[in-house]
Amino acid sequence: MSELPPLRDFPLFASLDEATLHRLTLDAKVETYADGDVIFRQGDAVAAIMLIVRGFVKLLRTAPCGDETLVSIRSDGASVNDAPTVTGEAFHVSAEAVGPTSILKLPAGRFARLMSESPALAAAALDDAKRKIAELIGEIESLKAQSADRRLARFILSLCPANTDSCRFRLPYDKRLVAAQLGVTQETLSRSFARLREFGVRTETRDVSVESVTRLCLQYDELARQGLPYPSGGRRSEDGRDAV
Repeated sequence: MSELPPLRDFPLFASLDEATLHRLTLDAKVETYADGDVIFRQGDAVAAIMLIVRGFVKLLRTAPCGDETLVSIRSDGASVNDAPTVTGEAFHVSAEAVGPTSILKLPAGRFARLMSESPALAAAALDDAKRKIAELIGEIESLKAQSADRRLARFILSLCPANTDSCRFRLPYDKRLVAAQLGVTQETLSRSFARLREFGVRTETRDVSVESVTRLCLQYDELARQGLPYPSGGRRSEDGRDAV
């Protein structure tokens, strides 16, 4: 167990009054997980509302045949699950820690009661759910409309520090998971990294350097306007899959 972080630090609770925040902390706890630990499984009853204090959580959906699909990866400050709307509601996905991860857990029953008593908390929970839906829509659009190269560039740009044009950083998790997040094979990811060298992107294992963030942004904005899927000779197959 760890000390509770200030709830107002989480976007979900940023606009709530102090009295509601205090009531939310009752029976709350922080639990830590190692890389690969299961936080909950698909089909388990929702016992808590969970928020990420520090680290990464991957959400997985298991098909009846046993195949797993990566649904999302969430990080610091994000909620892992939505507030249950009915008693006995089950998780629709499984959650696993990616690297050392700390999770704030708020009892689902208390959270549901407070939502019925606090319009501000109910509105905050609804806004949080809408944000997650918007993120998923953006990911679906990216998977359907963007090439692997552009998806990778978008991912790299999201990791570049603000207010700097040249940067070096470490990928938050291994390339196997990056490939799954972008919806490509590891081989396709490697080829995309190779093509991005033309625009000043270098990678060594998990270390990435970007010569010019501005150049990378402008290059891919131009490709988007032209409707070109690849910077150097790539193409799309007739079924829309990435081809080289």
